[in-house]
Amino acid sequence: METVIQALEKMGRATYREVAARLDIEPVEALNMLREQRDQGLCDFADGGWFLGSVTDAKRVATVPPENPVLHGEAREPVDPAVIRSLLAKNGAMDTASLAKEVNRNGRGMTSVMRALERQGMVVKNGQGKGVTWSLPVTTEIAEASEGPATPLVIAAPEVAEPIQPKDIAKIVSEIPSFTERCVTAQSVPTVRVISREIRRAKSKLANLERLRDAVRVVGRHKHLVQQLVTAEVDNGKA
Repeated sequence: METVIQALEKMGRATYREVAARLDIEPVEALNMLREQRDQGLCDFADGGWFLGSVTDAKRVATVPPENPVLHGEAREPVDPAVIRSLLAKNGAMDTASLAKEVNRNGRGMTSVMRALERQGMVVKNGQGKGVTWSLPVTTEIAEASEGPATPLVIAAPEVAEPIQPKDIAKIVSEIPSFTERCVTAQSVPTVRVISREIRRAKSKLANLERLRDAVRVVGRHKHLVQQLVTAEVDNGKA
């Protein structure tokens, strides 16, 4: 990105507004940068413009302006990042003009603000050119969505199974169709092979149920995002 010193090298003499327009930043930001460079002796201000070098080096006769000229109506409060995050969390992706209108800024100044927030990782830029929009990072959206008034998942504490008494074994076997079907009537207790087969089936079904439970938990945590996707899909189908 071009610096104010590089801009003055190409522009010769320029006002802080002209420097701000060239760098696409807020005028106040450009003025603060120029003052910092003046304190280092790299540039100076005289005759209504900024230029490289110092006043003593310039071949002119003019009154040196005050150290920090007072700007009327230029100094504005910086945009609060929390306000931007709140707007994006409430409305989803927004373009620069809409954000500028909400915080009472011009489009060019708002672009500078959003670029600064993007460099800090607080917002994400979507698209290019006139169609560019801004939104929250995915992790932030999910965190804020989970903080909404979503119905919390209630996970019941696992029940402790009571020990099986020997007298209940016959009852358990008779209640499992897989044990009793295709077995000789006189055979009341299944073989070890049959029991092992049913254990494998039970473990497979348990694993599938656990995966289904984990998937339902994930969907529950992001219920707000899922609802947005469903709504968008329905709208696309109607279009």
